[in-house]
Amino acid sequence: MERLLVGLSIFLFLLLLIFISVALNERRKRVQLLKKLKEKTREKRQAPIDRSKLLARALSLIKEGIVIMDPYGRIVFTNRFARELLGIDKKDIGKFFYQAIKDFDIVSMINEAFNDTYRVWQEKRIKDSYVQVIFGSDLDEKVLLLIDQTPIKKYETLKKDFIANASHELKTPLAAMKISLETLEEMCKDREKALKYISKAQDRVNYMEQLIEDLITLSLLESTNLTLKLKPVKVLPMVKEIINNMSELLPRKGIQLSIKIPENAEVCADEKLLHAILKNLIDNAIKYNREGGRVEISFNRLKKEDEIKVCDTGYGIPKSHLPFIFERFYRVERSRSRKSGGTGLGLSIVKLATEKLGGKVVVESKEGEGTCFTVYLPRRCDIITSDL
Repeated sequence: MERLLVGLSIFLFLLLLIFISVALNERRKRVQLLKKLKEKTREKRQAPIDRSKLLARALSLIKEGIVIMDPYGRIVFTNRFARELLGIDKKDIGKFFYQAIKDFDIVSMINEAFNDTYRVWQEKRIKDSYVQVIFGSDLDEKVLLLIDQTPIKKYETLKKDFIANASHELKTPLAAMKISLETLEEMCKDREKALKYISKAQDRVNYMEQLIEDLITLSLLESTNLTLKLKPVKVLPMVKEIINNMSELLPRKGIQLSIKIPENAEVCADEKLLHAILKNLIDNAIKYNREGGRVEISFNRLKKEDEIKVCDTGYGIPKSHLPFIFERFYRVERSRSRKSGGTGLGLSIVKLATEKLGGKVVVESKEGEGTCFTVYLPRRCDIITSDL
């Protein structure tokens, strides 16, 4: 019995030793494996980053097309958006651009601008996308950039459609209201109190009509498809026509008008845009002037451009407001602007129209003394770039 117990004890002891040995061996293996993993991680961290691959991945994610060529026109790099638009295969790397690019118009554009440093085309439709095409080159490479303007185009179309539909829908009831008010005015000639309220209603209807007209004009100016009909336009007849249309307002406020424009004064402009500029500036100069104030409209021929200036002796604009006056619906004094019937869009139209004509508008004002708006327009029609 004792021998059996001794033998069992020895067996259990040996079994324990085996388990301990196995456990220590497994631990040793785990430690070695962890060391190897740490070494590999350290090696990966210390390994140099392939920046070209990272850059290529980043460029493939953006929604702008990029085609890079060597000085001879062989394609070096394209991103995914460019390949989808231009039908370029990944295997076309190393081929000349005219062999790889499937869009004939783009090939023609590159050929046309191949030796130019920089060239921009405003809008090109490729498949279902609208893109702005930019081509630039230097001694080392040539780059074709396709900027996706499809969302902007969709937004412009939606905005244009909305304004067109809204203005059309509003014009009909406004016309009916105007006729009804005119009829009421005839019927209530002897009722002073009624005429007072009818007059207020007519003012609001006229304001709404002006607001709709200004919104339509602003929408057209912001459109990328605006076509300018540039020609020499006589300034004096246009100014006289605008003033004749405001003949009721001048005597009511006792405004003194001074026109210093030569008979033969001409500017190179689109007639409709120039009319919008002058109409809004003269309208503001009269509306926001003092009783018995003065408005001066002058023309000067400078060295490289023509200058049209509209000055008034009104209340002036505080300096803190000057940076914002060309923003839409911005009013220096809201109460005075509403009384005068202003929509808050006139100066926005002036600025946009002037820029479309390749010019600029400058304002000078002293609070309590008056304001001068000066429009500078390029002298020759060929100064105005074709992409406006």
